[in-house]
Amino acid sequence: MSPLISIQSSTSGDINTLLPALTDAPATSVPCEAPLTSSSVLESLKDSTFAIYAATPNLAARAEFFFGGATGDIAVLKTGSDDVTELVISGVFEIDRQGFFMGPEGGYMAKNAFAHEFVDTKLTCNLLAVQCDAVYGITQQDFPSIISNIRALEKLVPLKKGESLLSCIRESHSQPCIHLSHALFNKKEDDDDPKSISCNGLYFHVLASDIATAEWPVQDVLRDALNQASGTHYISPLPAFDVDGEPIQPVDYHRLLCGAIVQVHFAILHFFIKGDRKSVFTTALREMHVLRAPLQAPINPLKHARQSNESPSASTKRSRPVRLPYMCCDAISCLCLLSPSCDWRSGLSSHYELAMGASTKVHHVNYCCL
Repeated sequence: MSPLISIQSSTSGDINTLLPALTDAPATSVPCEAPLTSSSVLESLKDSTFAIYAATPNLAARAEFFFGGATGDIAVLKTGSDDVTELVISGVFEIDRQGFFMGPEGGYMAKNAFAHEFVDTKLTCNLLAVQCDAVYGITQQDFPSIISNIRALEKLVPLKKGESLLSCIRESHSQPCIHLSHALFNKKEDDDDPKSISCNGLYFHVLASDIATAEWPVQDVLRDALNQASGTHYISPLPAFDVDGEPIQPVDYHRLLCGAIVQVHFAILHFFIKGDRKSVFTTALREMHVLRAPLQAPINPLKHARQSNESPSASTKRSRPVRLPYMCCDAISCLCLLSPSCDWRSGLSSHYELAMGASTKVHHVNYCCL
């Protein structure tokens, strides 16, 4: 690893000119106004001037890690010159609904912080291969190559004897996924201009001030922690944009991102924990665009049945069946409608009939889920 020097942003030039294998073609944005096809999605990723497509063959041969001391190491491009450019890779993924902690608070709980301060909070989620989508589903075939490339990049920092590895490749639903991370706070510097702070990211710039940080949406229980953090740090909003290209507001992070199909640009960082002798790789989100808004979450059928079969008010005399869940005698889960005429359930039926009122009729029908 080389000593860390000033690293240029990938936006300072065409990143593809640094990689002979990639064509120097005009960049196209995703999403675009023209109807998208499977081929246009892949071409836009491969021709991007801002990032390298994560499935590019033999990507690790064109990268190295610069040593940053206490700030960690960062993957950069091999350029053969004194210019150093951060390696930013991109791809199309589906955000896993499980393990989603990209809300404004990042899942931080003061009572269970385990000695971590609010300023150390990371907004995280898992990136999966796109599962089912007519346009973006074709990117699923490149996901194994993306995983292999990231593992190869991690091998650029060899493990020493007795050290363990914490990879940014995790597992969800018994399938590999990419653990994406974003630091919620940026530390204030002495020469910072409080009226204009560039947040962590390649293209996403916001006006960040003490007022903006203090007004960040958190629960009342975290208000004191936020006020304390605002004395030394600025808030760093997600560099995330909706399908129309508009910045996503913090209150909408969960609604618009959890389960969405997104185009993501991210860097790869490395840290070493001496006490645990652990080599840790993590990603750093640079930019995220929603390509397909998340589908509405499925409704819990038991909760729906309970809500739709609430007892009528005292003035309502209409009779209707009452759904009552119980376990059948053959140990198969069922949803049944009990009846006073059912001998072996007569006691239970009478109990519910009494609770619902004499005007409520209970009929006997079984729906076994075989």
